[in-house]
Amino acid sequence: MFNSQWDTEWEAAGRITEDGYIVEMRIPFKAFRYRRGVVWGIAFSRWTSDGYQMRLPLNRRGVFPDMQPVLLNAPLSWALSLMPYATYRRDSLRDFWTGEYSLRRRMYGGGDVRLTLEDNFVHLTIKPDFADVESDPYYINVGRYRYFLQERRPFFTHDDELFRPNFNEFLPYSMLVYTRNIGADIYGNEVPITYGVKGGLSLFGTNVAFMNVRTDSGQDWRLFRTNYKGKYLSAGAFLGRYGGYYPLPDPLNPGRSVRVPDTNVLADVDVALNYGYFQGGFALMYADYYDGLGGWRSGWVRNWGLGYRSPYWVVGFSYSEIDSLFYAERITYMPYAASRDMLFRVRRTLYRLRNLNYLSLGAAAFLNREAGEPFSRGVIGEMGLGFGKGHNVFVSAHFGRQYEYDPYRDTLVRFYSRQVSLFSSFNLRANYLQFDLSTGNLYNYATGDLGTYSKAHFYLPWRISQFLSVSNGLSLWNYPGMPPTIRNILRLTLSLGNVATARIGWEKVVERPDVVMGIYDRAWVFLSFEKGLTGLYVSLNARLKPTDTLNLNPFTYERADYIFGVKLKGYLRM
Repeated sequence: MFNSQWDTEWEAAGRITEDGYIVEMRIPFKAFRYRRGVVWGIAFSRWTSDGYQMRLPLNRRGVFPDMQPVLLNAPLSWALSLMPYATYRRDSLRDFWTGEYSLRRRMYGGGDVRLTLEDNFVHLTIKPDFADVESDPYYINVGRYRYFLQERRPFFTHDDELFRPNFNEFLPYSMLVYTRNIGADIYGNEVPITYGVKGGLSLFGTNVAFMNVRTDSGQDWRLFRTNYKGKYLSAGAFLGRYGGYYPLPDPLNPGRSVRVPDTNVLADVDVALNYGYFQGGFALMYADYYDGLGGWRSGWVRNWGLGYRSPYWVVGFSYSEIDSLFYAERITYMPYAASRDMLFRVRRTLYRLRNLNYLSLGAAAFLNREAGEPFSRGVIGEMGLGFGKGHNVFVSAHFGRQYEYDPYRDTLVRFYSRQVSLFSSFNLRANYLQFDLSTGNLYNYATGDLGTYSKAHFYLPWRISQFLSVSNGLSLWNYPGMPPTIRNILRLTLSLGNVATARIGWEKVVERPDVVMGIYDRAWVFLSFEKGLTGLYVSLNARLKPTDTLNLNPFTYERADYIFGVKLKGYLRM
């Protein structure tokens, strides 16, 4: 399995010679999770400041470079990590029925305990503190389904790959666990987590993972995943169960809610094939859902695909089908309902073509349908090219016939769909400037308007020195039936070697119909001090709402929802 949480101290030295360069690294065995008695495979890759990457050639499986076998007499790998913390929180909770906010203050303490033994681990968290996690940035959702939010909390991001399904370029990805459901009610208010425990075991070449999380409101998630990864075939199974309550308005007491029982069960089997340059597989998901008013409901998800992927060619077909009664929103992420999606695509890549690093040309044909609507169909053309020292440009054009259901008029909207998008990344002194532009036709499900939309995003990072870096991200949205909206996020990072780090950020969101109106401001400050295997973290995360939409004074606010946390971190390693 792949361990993405690198968290250790190690030493390295390098020297440029007449023939090239020499690098020496000393990494303690305790930094890895491994099982004794196995042959290690080692491969090296190198990134340069001008954007080039040189690595060993790809093997016929087309994913990782060939590993060089190394025999090591590695000692027993184990570590015990302890992390206590205390947090003071001041939150505003929104009442969904009245639209008003109520203030909540609380102070609590908790801690994390993590034990690793070889490639096995157990992680326990009690009253977890996420004060050092940056809040979600502002977004606009104009689709019929909820917006996908990235998971940022360490307890859930650590080893999350153990709960992912097997997939490849031709097997459609279906998320098993959407952990952003955990610790929040259906209106987005935070629900404190009482405890969480998860672990991973390696048995006879098979990974086994489990997780159990319970909140103060009685919500409970129990998740189990097992997965076998062979040379050509990977097969896994998943079983998850959620039990709890959700609020509904009380008809006898206006403004109050009643707790309705809510149960969700999700089962999955997924198989991925990677035989040389041939890839494919299938996935089956089954869900049972129960609430106190509607009783039991169930449904299926079926995904499969097959294709050929080499360094030069990509040709394949994929199919996805979701039943209308499939409902597993408490456990997984539901992007569609009652959908059928078919996609055929082909792509050709040419390397070292004249002055280009690469040139890729691709085409795709798609056919999809949602919730009993007629089939939408279309074609997609793609072109990508790389040139110079790490410069990349990707252009996509989408044309077809689109159908959308209009909930405001209870009718079907049919329109000619077109969408053109441009993504580019340019390297300037090891700083990658990104530009993302798209435009086309759009049906705004939130307002019921049909028209032309445009989106633009500019990301401008700059590493001033090894101690100071700055980045600025500017986004502009212009959707049908809505005023243009601008979001600006500024980040500043100060560091003093590997001892102290300060991260400061500020987000400003405005709408511009006739005058500039501030929606909200958000500011965050994270300070961390580490020495050896101990550390202290202090964080302030605040969302600030202006007193007057016409008042441009950014220092006057009617309400400040902030989180203040102090966390002590330490390791016991022997």
